[in-house]
Amino acid sequence: MSESAGKALDLLFYLAKTEGDVTLARLSRDTGMNKATALRYLAVLESRGVAERRGGGWSLGLALYELGTRVPVRSLVVERVRPFLERLARETGETANLACLAGGSAVYLDRAEANRSLRMRSAPGDRLPLYCTGVGKAILSILPDDRARAIIGTDPLPRINERTITDPEEILREAAQAREAGYGMDKEEYETGLTCLALPICLAESDFYGAMSVSGPTARMRDPAVRDEMLEALRRDAALAIEALRRKPDATGQETKAVEPFFE
Repeated sequence: MSESAGKALDLLFYLAKTEGDVTLARLSRDTGMNKATALRYLAVLESRGVAERRGGGWSLGLALYELGTRVPVRSLVVERVRPFLERLARETGETANLACLAGGSAVYLDRAEANRSLRMRSAPGDRLPLYCTGVGKAILSILPDDRARAIIGTDPLPRINERTITDPEEILREAAQAREAGYGMDKEEYETGLTCLALPICLAESDFYGAMSVSGPTARMRDPAVRDEMLEALRRDAALAIEALRRKPDATGQETKAVEPFFE
């Protein structure tokens, strides 16, 4: 990559991570780029529609939205995670899922099932509550507190069954516990007879908050030894999925090793 292209991308990533319009003085101070150089690059980015000048500040332009719709982050994630979902389902004998945050819900993006796995009533494309699913709790555990609170709200949430937790403060405490434990767990709170273990996945640069999970019959999952085996397999395959998501193609189109901070 040329030095000029690198500097232009540095400015775009800086604007993406900074809220509101950014003055040239602040941009220069934060990036270490002198004002004249920064202004020259910003002018080029503005001409392409990927940066906009508003009053006394700069922000990202709408052309980036158009580019983003051509290379959907979700499709990229599904493509790279799919082999590890299949491996997880094969190793555990249960259903492996991939989900992400969409508005105030979790959306199932993909699923892999084993021959003996318990059939779930939800399917890829379905929207599920965050507060009573394993993937939802895992996602809540990595959201900023203010965003999690805004999604959960202050009023009691709909009860799916007798095990569903509906109190917002208790739900947020469960999210905090999931953050500490490193995984979220749904104990028949959404689907009777089904227990789900989920690990969070975050693609910070693209505002992608997701989770990878394994779901199985509670009668089997309540065995501590089985649960530990499931968690071990989930952690291993989630780690492999994360490594795959961190890889970027080089100039020849071949994937390289992980490059930070593409995925966190």
